[in-house]
Amino acid sequence: MLEGEYLELADQLKQKYDEITTKLERVELLELDMKKDLITAYGVVRMLDNLISTSPIPYDNEVITIVEVLRGLLSNCMDRHIFHIEDG
Repeated sequence: MLEGEYLELADQLKQKYDEITTKLERVELLELDMKKDLITAYGVVRMLDNLISTSPIPYDNEVITIVEVLRGLLSNCMDRHIFHIEDG
């Protein structure tokens, strides 16, 4: 292999490495944004659940059930994706 071919292959490898690194950085930023959105949604649902449970005004059972199910689902997602706690 000639020196020029070697340099060309090294340059191609560097370009591919830079491309992969850029994609990885974008994925990591996207993951961070998604985690922030999940944390925000969980906080809002917890506030809504607290509002329903402390309110003197009665809410429909369907609304209460939906909020409770959503809170449970988001709680499980938080455990898995934010706190890295696995079931069992």
